[in-house]
This record gives sequence, C-alpha cells and structure tokens, in this order.
Amino acid sequence: MVTHSEMLLSKCAQFREQGEFIDVRLKVGEDEFAAHRIVLAANSDYFHAMFTHGMKESNQEVIELKDKNISVAAMKIVMDSIYSGEINVNDENVFEVLTAADHLQFASVVQECCKYLTQLRFNMQKYCRVIMVADQRSLKDLKEAAESKIASMYKEVCEKEEFFSDMNADMLSALLCRDDLCAPSENFVFRSVMRWIKYRKEERMDVAAKVIGAVRLGLVDISDVIEELDTEEMQVIPEINMLLQRTLIHNHRPSRSSAFALEKGKPRSTSMVLVAIPPKSDMCYYDVQSKTWKLSSVQKLPDVLECYCAELIGNYLYVAVCFSLFCSGICCYDIVHDIWSTLPPIPGMSLGFCSLCHIEDHLYVICTSRTSYRYHVATNQWQAVASLKDVCDLIQGTFCNKAVCAVYKSCLYVLHSQGKNMGKGSKKWYNFHSLVSVLYCFDPKKNIWEQKASTKTPHFGSSLLVVNNKLYVLGGCCSIQTSSSEPHGSPAGGPAAIEVYNDQENAWSLVKQTHIPPNNLGAVEINGRVYFIVNSFSVDSGITIPPGEIYPAVLDGWENLGMIDKDAVLCYVPLKTENLTTEEMFVQKKI
Repeated sequence: MVTHSEMLLSKCAQFREQGEFIDVRLKVGEDEFAAHRIVLAANSDYFHAMFTHGMKESNQEVIELKDKNISVAAMKIVMDSIYSGEINVNDENVFEVLTAADHLQFASVVQECCKYLTQLRFNMQKYCRVIMVADQRSLKDLKEAAESKIASMYKEVCEKEEFFSDMNADMLSALLCRDDLCAPSENFVFRSVMRWIKYRKEERMDVAAKVIGAVRLGLVDISDVIEELDTEEMQVIPEINMLLQRTLIHNHRPSRSSAFALEKGKPRSTSMVLVAIPPKSDMCYYDVQSKTWKLSSVQKLPDVLECYCAELIGNYLYVAVCFSLFCSGICCYDIVHDIWSTLPPIPGMSLGFCSLCHIEDHLYVICTSRTSYRYHVATNQWQAVASLKDVCDLIQGTFCNKAVCAVYKSCLYVLHSQGKNMGKGSKKWYNFHSLVSVLYCFDPKKNIWEQKASTKTPHFGSSLLVVNNKLYVLGGCCSIQTSSSEPHGSPAGGPAAIEVYNDQENAWSLVKQTHIPPNNLGAVEINGRVYFIVNSFSVDSGITIPPGEIYPAVLDGWENLGMIDKDAVLCYVPLKTENLTTEEMFVQKKI
C-alpha cells in the first residue's frame, strides 16, 4: 500500500518533471536544475537556513552553486534522489555524489551513499579513499563502518601489495588499536607491521614507534619482539627502546593489573579461528592454545548432503553445498547477526564439485564443467563470465582439483589436472596418472582466461596458496583413482611435490622440503614456516623453523588438528572469543 509520504513525494516529482509550481532553479556551471523551495528546505539544512534567515538567495529565482566539489553529473543524481527517494550511484560516481550531497547537507543522500560504500567489497585503494573522504567530511559513522570492515579482513589485506604501498601510518595505527581486528594471533599482527615498515624503511622509520606502539606487544612472542626491536637501527629511537624494555619487564614479571598489561596485553574481542563446517553436524573451531577442536557458537548449517568449499568475504561466510542429488547452491552466513540464508540460484547451472574465490566485490564459482560465474555482493546478482573450457582441452579422464583456486595479484588462478586411463587395476578401480597439471589465469578486468605453465610434477587434490606474494601448489597426491560410483575420483599414490610459480618467467620450480619429518597432517615448509594440509585446506601453524635448524623440525602438539570430519570444509572465520563455549570436544575421524 502506498503511504501518504510516498504519494506526496511522487506528486512533487511529477510537478518537477512537468515544470509546475517551480519557484527556484539551481545553477551548476551552465546547467540549471528546476526545483521547489519547500522540497529543498525539507531535505537540506543548508537550503532551509538559506530560505529562512534572510539571505540574498532566499528571493533569487536562480541560485548559482559555485563550489568546485559540485559537478553537474553529481547534482543531477542528488536532485533525482531527493524527489524519488532512490539513489543511482556506482563505484565511479559515489564519492562525487557523496561530496556534493554532504556540502549541500542533503542528509538522506549522504546516508544512502555511505550505505552503498559500506556494502562494497573493500580493497586497499577503496578503503584509503573512503577514510580520506570520511575525515574530510567528518563522517564518523562512515569511517567507523569502513574501519570495522577492513579490520574484519585484516588477515587477508595485510598480505596484499596494496597494504604495503597505500596504507599510511595513521590508518594503520587506527586499525591496530581496534579490539575487533581479526588476525590469527598478535604475532601475526606484529609481523605484518614490521613488514610494512621495512617496505619503505627510510621514510617509515619516523613513524615506526607509532605503529609498533599500537601492537599489543604483551601478547607477542618475546623472542620475536627481541629479534625485531633489539637492533641498532631500532634502538636509536627512544620510543621503541622504551617499548622493548617495557615488554621485557612484562614478560619477566607479568602482571594483569599493570598499565602495560591493560594496554598492551588485552586480548582482542575477535580473532580469526579455523572453523570446520560439516554437512550434517555442529560446527567446530580449533583452539590453538589447547590444540583441540571445540564446539562453536555458530549456528548449524541448514540440512545439506555435502559441503564443497567455503570462502569468507568480510562478515559473510559463503559455503557451496549440495542440498539434494539434483540441487546445489550456496549458503551465506551473516556473522554479525548469526543468520544463515541462501543465495539466488545460478541461472541454468548445477554446481557439482567447485571452488570459491573472491576478488573485490565478487564471489567467483569455478565448477567441473569449467563454466564460471561471479556473484556481486552489493547487488545480490549472478553474472556469467568467460568460460575456462575456451582455453582448456576437453579430453577423456579430465579432473578438476577441489579447492584449487587462489587469488594472486588481483587475478584468479586455477590448477587443472588432466589425466588418461593407464589400465585397469581391478574390475572396480581404474588407475589414472596425470599427463599435465596446467595453471590457468582469469583476468576479471579483461574477462578472459589464459593458459599458463604446467607444473613439473602431477597434482591431484592439491591446493593453491599465496605466501609472501608468491603462488605455491601444495598437498594432494601424484595420481588418482576413479570408479563408476566415483567418476571424479580421489587422490591416490604418494604425496605430490611442493612447487612455486614464477609469473615473470611463467614457470614452476620444485620447493625442497628439508626439515619436515613424516606425519599425518601433510605438513610442509614454505619460506621457513610450517603449513598443515587438512581436508585440502592449508593451515598456517605459526611454527617458524629457525635458520640452520636440522631435520626434523618439532611439530609437537598438533596431532589433534587432523581429528575432524573428513566431509567438513575448513575456513578462517572471525569469531568473538567470549561467545565461544568452553566445553572441549574431540571430533573423531570418520572411517
């Protein structure tokens, strides 16, 4: 039913369109916009004051708006919005419209622009621009929403090149001071800060004390603090020397009531925890402190037959699932409101086995059919993109790895394994050995797939992982078994090698594993750090192998990590630790 206010607004828009009762025109450049004083005054404190306080413009038929921040295009959108109640902005014009609306004090338009911005998927360039505009226009709510959103994505954004190049000291310090900053540990936060400083060391040493001081050093491993701060170049800065001394004292004589403990030893309210999402039982998270799986406060996933993979975008967790034998889809969990929902179905498509990845505002779906789609988070709409099969040979016995997508340098990379029948092993099983494992790259700006180099060795069920801005393939096996009941097959044979991709030379090379002993967690070493592979998911253990450490590296205490439902998909999710249950439970492996 149309309300009285909606009817009145519609009538005013009709009068404006037909030129009726027009009593003022707003001039921007050479263009004029017909309007009604009462509508302008009702929507803007700026015009209300102009028309009621005896200003010379109150009697003018044409009011010229000379501010350089008001463009003709932006003014048209603002005027259309106040007469229609709707706003037509996009990523390119929203900042221009916001600036014009804020200058003219059209509060409803400012609110809609801010709402649009907070619904976007932030990258560092967008974030920095939002914060800059919010500071310039004193839009505290927008700044808070932007900081909250980027804080929830900190683990992801601090690995990006843009984090090191675009983030300034004030923005970084503000993020580090937040209780809701989501990171695996404070050690992770500290390492990201030190990398940020070293990225432009000469100019950032002047602000090093400010950003290091925002880290909660009381929660950082003291050996890491000493290694980074007890250096000649750091100790010449008095503030950093003081931080080191206070951290050493706190570590030697910890006190919960000291000023340092209250400021630098306070745990954050949310942290990124590893969550297991099974298809038919309660969700669990892995407690790194006790090295055990615990029940999670997250609502149970709606009834599904199978989970394929999961991807986190801001405060929303997306899980590709199979509802029935003939129906697949994607469930979305709203972390803030603790609600599950289902995305609109992908037009004319059955998911099958697939991988999920996201680039900026879009969730990408890669399926065994090699048909690709992307979901725009802000508009809640699906869009077909270039098909992988346009560049991928369709040969018999071709298999697409599960969870094998990765975003690298703003492009989507997929490792596609192709195999052929090498003979029967029995009436039920066929043994397949890979001919090639080929890397494919999707450029979202150009909407094209491009075939890249093949790996040195076969890979089935492997995962792609970006570490220190390099792309690695790890986990999985070097062969596959299939049957009529399992046409997509399962990894078999020995473990696959670890390889690193050089995008400049378009070539793979093997990564030697010199410190890792035989284990049941698929542990591998990359750049001196230990990663575990559980259910085809890469878990950063936080274990650092010291330089010169001899074989074997110590992996004590992580045996329980593998005690999880083999049908569960894993993902890092920001959770409030105070809401998690204290009841510990081991989730037994399915046989």
